[in-house]
Amino acid sequence: MSSSDSESENSGPTESPAKSLKSHPNAIAGTKDNSSRSIPLERLKFIPLRLSAHERMLLNVLTNALEVCEYTDVVDVTFSHTRKSKLSRIMESLVDILSISAGLVVANNLNKGEQLISKTLNENVPFFSDLFEIGRRYKIMNPSKMRSTYGKLVYILMDTESYAVKSELNINFIKPILTVYSFAKQKNCVDILSDPLWVEASMAISSDYGARARFEIDEMTQRKQQALAKLVEKYSQGASGPLTAEEVHRIVDSIADDEAYIAFNVRPVERALELLKTYFHPEKPVPPFQLDLTSRGGFGKKLGGGFSSFSSFGSGFSSGFLGSGAKLSHSHATQYRFVLQSLTLWREIMQSMPRLWLFADHDMTNESYRLVDTGQGYQRLQSCPNVRQEMSAILRRVQAEAGQWVGLSVVHLADRDVPNALVFIDKYTQVPRILAPIVQCIESLPQLAEDMPFHAYVQGEWGSIDSLRMQILSDFFKHGFDGSGDDGGSCIDGRLTSAWNWCSQLHKKPYYHVFMFTGFQGFDGDWKAN
Repeated sequence: MSSSDSESENSGPTESPAKSLKSHPNAIAGTKDNSSRSIPLERLKFIPLRLSAHERMLLNVLTNALEVCEYTDVVDVTFSHTRKSKLSRIMESLVDILSISAGLVVANNLNKGEQLISKTLNENVPFFSDLFEIGRRYKIMNPSKMRSTYGKLVYILMDTESYAVKSELNINFIKPILTVYSFAKQKNCVDILSDPLWVEASMAISSDYGARARFEIDEMTQRKQQALAKLVEKYSQGASGPLTAEEVHRIVDSIADDEAYIAFNVRPVERALELLKTYFHPEKPVPPFQLDLTSRGGFGKKLGGGFSSFSSFGSGFSSGFLGSGAKLSHSHATQYRFVLQSLTLWREIMQSMPRLWLFADHDMTNESYRLVDTGQGYQRLQSCPNVRQEMSAILRRVQAEAGQWVGLSVVHLADRDVPNALVFIDKYTQVPRILAPIVQCIESLPQLAEDMPFHAYVQGEWGSIDSLRMQILSDFFKHGFDGSGDDGGSCIDGRLTSAWNWCSQLHKKPYYHVFMFTGFQGFDGDWKAN
């Protein structure tokens, strides 16, 4: 996603999200003529609304309060040294987070803080429900943010919905995520969202257009600005419209944020698909870069003197290097289809991520849970009916397109592998983080080859840039989809697990330094970025 933060809310869950299982509409791209198109209302129900300046201030309050909160450490334990019941620990921890938040509001704005602390808890419920909704909305369109605090927020809200806590407090801290659609509905102006000008004003203009001339990009930018000016003129209160000029801008920016978010998620997957189709034949392998897999252990042939001097192997070394963890046995043609179908599935999931986020939010805040030892520590095991239904619909679409399906069709949800919707959504936010560095490395090779020392290094180790490219791609398409990993295999989630397992082994690969030359710093982003 772009560096500008985007936020969103969704009215989908308020209208039973399991009901709307239509495919995600195509992203609004910059085209020659958007004058007759409009954004489907169904999509607008899943586009969160950007935070206002005031909401950003409250977001800082919430994130700082969650940073110092130790909620899960106190609540999600099988034995407490305080010898207090779980309900008592939940109530005390909930009071702590509310008190810390109120104190930070006082420190931020004395007048507002005095108004807050002079009221009872029941009177302050609307404030805290707004505060928690802002955090949930912000996270949906900024998955790289709040990575150490969002889990605490969700688990707090899970517990406030439990029967015991509701019986004790009789309050509700959960409100629906605010989306573009629900915001327009509050303003009684849903009908204006069918105006094609919203498409024009929010269309994506990316530097990836490549062949487009500078004047064409300038023309598209000018069209966007003109469309935005027309929307403000038509629908702002200055023209007796239902919205202020700032609210018109928020809606446009929210839709544009959604475009940027989808592009950030989808582009690495589409580029990986292009690389697979460009450099590998579906039926005819080209040794030594064939994709066939065997589940037998071992490193296969020992390659000369270790990690270097690969030029003695002609066009490169076998992609079987460091492939001892494979759990699948596939021919080249079968593995090609397996990778193609996996990447196609990921592309569809990335297109539907805004929907999946909102379904996950609805499931996490409405379904009961139990604490279970999953083999990876104690986790909250919770049913995910809406996420499951959406994933099943996506999988059916991909399988219908793919024809003969390779591997299992099992989607792990609400079990020991994927105990709840939070774990599920966290798994699939990794897809662009996995693929983007690989795509960046491959796309950077021609430019790097212009540097003579680097070119000499590649010539000495791999023989040519083409051999290096094929080595990286064949190794990833082979061992990034070999079923390895703790819960790997050919199931839907096992495909992602084996790709992540490949990433964890990158530092052992002979081409690791090539990744470093392309600016690679890791697959996991900046964990502390809020």
